[in-house]
Amino acid sequence: MRTRRGISEVIATLMLLGITAAGSLFLANLMQGSGFGSMGANTASPVSPTYAVKLIGYDTRDSTGLLDVQTLENRFDKKLCTQSCSALADSIPQNGGTEFIAVQIKNVSTNSFYIKSIRISGMTHVWDEQTWGVHLDASSDDSSGKYPQNGKFSIVTSSWLQKSSNEIFPDEEVILVAKLSKDITPDIQLARPLQVLVDFGSIRATEFVVMSGDAK
Repeated sequence: MRTRRGISEVIATLMLLGITAAGSLFLANLMQGSGFGSMGANTASPVSPTYAVKLIGYDTRDSTGLLDVQTLENRFDKKLCTQSCSALADSIPQNGGTEFIAVQIKNVSTNSFYIKSIRISGMTHVWDEQTWGVHLDASSDDSSGKYPQNGKFSIVTSSWLQKSSNEIFPDEEVILVAKLSKDITPDIQLARPLQVLVDFGSIRATEFVVMSGDAK
């Protein structure tokens, strides 16, 4: 009887170790699927989890000086013009182009990350590489990089210089200036929830919900 009891205890111990190992493996896979330990598209360092991106403020108004950027203006047309401005989409809003939104974020993690795209109202906006190293100036129509073209965004520093890279460093605070895509249909009415997804290479993008026609 003692021999059988001893064998039972050994089997029970082995089963407990197996359950522990399986649980550890499951937890590791779950963590990886949440963005931990995954690799960025433009770097060999680990991508930060989704909470690395903190929303500081935003401006989606029909107004002048969005987020205090003096030349960043939208028309007073009681909407954020997209589809109905498609004919002159890349012009500034005052000349019939699609309108701008500005979102201020901060990297609160200890790792850099690269912003791959911004998804606004279901439409992907990509980084406008033509804007790098150019001071933001949306006072007149331009196609040389003074402001992002429709369906694209630029990354602006505190000196209104558009960054030459889409890399956001630890503790860095920037403004994402997006010129709304002409393919967003219909036009965005004011006082409506606006979904903004920031994709930095993780499995899950960071999601913000802001109000159109508002500033915070």
